[in-house]
Amino acid sequence: MRLLDLPFVFSQARLLESRQFIGKAKSWGYKLTLDDLQELNQLGLLVPFFRVDDVRDARYVASPHAEDWSKIARYAREGMVRDPAAEDASAIWPHLRPDDADADWWDGFLYGYWQLLGVKDALVGRENSVVWPSSLEGSIEWAERLRSEHIAMAALSARLLPRIIGRVTYSDGANRANLSAARFGIDSKSRLAAASFPADKLLPAAESLLSRAHTHDPMRQWWSLIRHSDHSGWFKMRDAALEAVWQRLAAEVLLRAHEELADAGEIKPLRDPEASRVWTPLLDRVGDHHYADGLERSLARVGLAPHPRVLLVVEGATEALHVHALLDELGIGGPHQVRIHKQGTSSDWPHELARSVIPRLGRVRGGHHEVESGVTALVVAMDAEGKYWGTPEKRAEHLGRLQGILRAGIEAQGGTLTQTELDSLVHVRTWGRYTYELANFADAELERALAQVGATRGYTAAPSALADAVAHVRGGELDIKVAFDRMRWPLEKGLLAEVLLPVLIAKFARDDDDDEANVPVIELAYDVRDLVARFAPGGFHLESEVGLRSNPAPNS
Repeated sequence: MRLLDLPFVFSQARLLESRQFIGKAKSWGYKLTLDDLQELNQLGLLVPFFRVDDVRDARYVASPHAEDWSKIARYAREGMVRDPAAEDASAIWPHLRPDDADADWWDGFLYGYWQLLGVKDALVGRENSVVWPSSLEGSIEWAERLRSEHIAMAALSARLLPRIIGRVTYSDGANRANLSAARFGIDSKSRLAAASFPADKLLPAAESLLSRAHTHDPMRQWWSLIRHSDHSGWFKMRDAALEAVWQRLAAEVLLRAHEELADAGEIKPLRDPEASRVWTPLLDRVGDHHYADGLERSLARVGLAPHPRVLLVVEGATEALHVHALLDELGIGGPHQVRIHKQGTSSDWPHELARSVIPRLGRVRGGHHEVESGVTALVVAMDAEGKYWGTPEKRAEHLGRLQGILRAGIEAQGGTLTQTELDSLVHVRTWGRYTYELANFADAELERALAQVGATRGYTAAPSALADAVAHVRGGELDIKVAFDRMRWPLEKGLLAEVLLPVLIAKFARDDDDDEANVPVIELAYDVRDLVARFAPGGFHLESEVGLRSNPAPNS
């Protein structure tokens, strides 16, 4: 199977041995035994992805990534992996453990994680075949279709799943550099080819999954809110609700592959679900889509209030566009995780925003104040200029003033913040000696971007003029707008930001390379990700103990 030639193909949606598959199915509400799996395999209703044979055969040797140390990769390199769909199910190993088996014995079957989505259909098909034997043929055809879809999902998962769920899994040698290469180096078209799955089947398969989730999800009325979560919330579901989550995740994997191929002109773009006056499957997609209710509205429907984990203050639209795109790549672009505020100038300090993130204290437990509201970190990222951020001394002074606002707000509630807590709640940083564009992009990148802006707007400039303009800005540590002035072009910073965005995303994709190290805005994105993880919803309390005579803080 060509699937095994894809690097780290099962790193994000792993393979499951039979007993592991049974355990996962139980959390979805299905009680299976090894006998059930053997029978479903022999009926052709749930055929595993792979079977590992003790006999080595050069005809079945695959070439997984050299750093992939997973069980399936090691067996594939030895020619021990078989495709059960191409074998006589009655002739291959049974699932049952022989009486004389030693402690290391296992049945050799490996199921894809996405095959859990086929358990219900397989059980229904078996049950129907008892009453109507003639129905088995149709059930087998349906099972073969599902297995093909599950193989396609497996092929796409390493590239697309981390961004969808907000989590990357590192195991079996799949470190950050290797996974980045696997994710960005092989596009969805090549992955679908390895899975032998036609692109025109992506949308129908996804819509079928979304329709089933919409019909059977016991938490359907809460989906407007649940869709804004990530793995930390989704995977706490159980039974039919958990199955519906995975149906929607599978659909999103397929739909994002469709969108990628549509952007490349391979297939038609997805239609706008809002064009219909009735419910359509695409309205239930995972994530924060333009047609979905925003987080605040969704929370209001169930009587909750939103609290972002990080409030990020940047100067202008360019920074906001670029940072938001990087956070999306990291799977934390939702407003419940990071809210971006465009200040519009570096000649101010966000004292009002500091007041908005003062934690609201609740009752005292165990000698400590609990935090009633969600904890939000304030991160200020500005050009190193002006009376607030121009020197290290000024930055330290105004960082202290911002932290003082939080300290005073907590003291007014009867609590105390330690300096460690203040340092984790309020952060001030700059891009270094240069303004944003010069700090994050090389001269050649800026020259090409300016040339593209000019071509788009019909302006002309010789390459030497562009190089001189950028060199002048770099040498004087000036703002990029000066380059427009030197070429006598109207200022087009918005268009320049859009042109530079794919350049930045490419840097992010290869940020482990030495040449791409220390890109300030990428470092900011990773630091924000760490804060989002640190301040995930949970039972927070202040470090300082409450005095014996202290009263519980008010809840408002």
